[in-house]
Amino acid sequence: MSLVFNAMYLAWSDTRARYSKSVLGPFWLTFGNLISILGLSIVWSALLKQDMHTFVPTITIGMIVWQLVSGAINDGATTFIRQAAIIRNVSMPTWFFVVRSLTRQIINLLHNMIIVAGVIWYFHLPLTPVSLLAIPGLLLVILNLSWITYVLGLFGARFRDIEYTIASLMPLFFFITPVIFRADKLPISMKIIWLNPLSYFIEVVRAPVFGEIPTLKAYAVMLGLLAFGAGASVLLNRRYRHRLAFWL
Repeated sequence: MSLVFNAMYLAWSDTRARYSKSVLGPFWLTFGNLISILGLSIVWSALLKQDMHTFVPTITIGMIVWQLVSGAINDGATTFIRQAAIIRNVSMPTWFFVVRSLTRQIINLLHNMIIVAGVIWYFHLPLTPVSLLAIPGLLLVILNLSWITYVLGLFGARFRDIEYTIASLMPLFFFITPVIFRADKLPISMKIIWLNPLSYFIEVVRAPVFGEIPTLKAYAVMLGLLAFGAGASVLLNRRYRHRLAFWL
């Protein structure tokens, strides 16, 4: 348990170091996201002919969850590479570095929750008992990001092109994931978007905020991904953890 707290403390130290000597500190990330959300809301609401009172909360929650997901995936491939010196010289469990990497993203999420709270207050979104389902939905997202971070970190250490491949693909996934729009508002011909697993990462968090219970399919996919990913991570850890230091 002490290793978990040490990983979290190091993640907080990483965040503080990144914004050291700045006036707003980590809140620069919040400020930057706020500007992005305002800009995208104005442009895309006009393009999609959406009402700002429903569109702004949609894009806000979508963007904040996407920041968590994309941040974890982008950092995943370099999780072990960044800690190469420690891994080569100190015997540490591999999950320690995963916790440290993912905690940084969660810290960013907590800062961004200020934007979500402000939007909910300003647009008078009703908070109901259904809204609490966003919490287990977010937990499912974080648990899935844990094994994704580990798997990408392992493959990223072995194949250095993984980092650049992911960086190239994530902008594409942004547009085929329902970040700035609601997937349930799409015409039937566009329902193919549900073939993208990241769509469910957004849905299980955003739908409850709007008073809607996510579909059983959404939860089934998230739980299925978690079971598959956890099993794959255990197998990969048993087979390759001793080679990690040599790959680095």
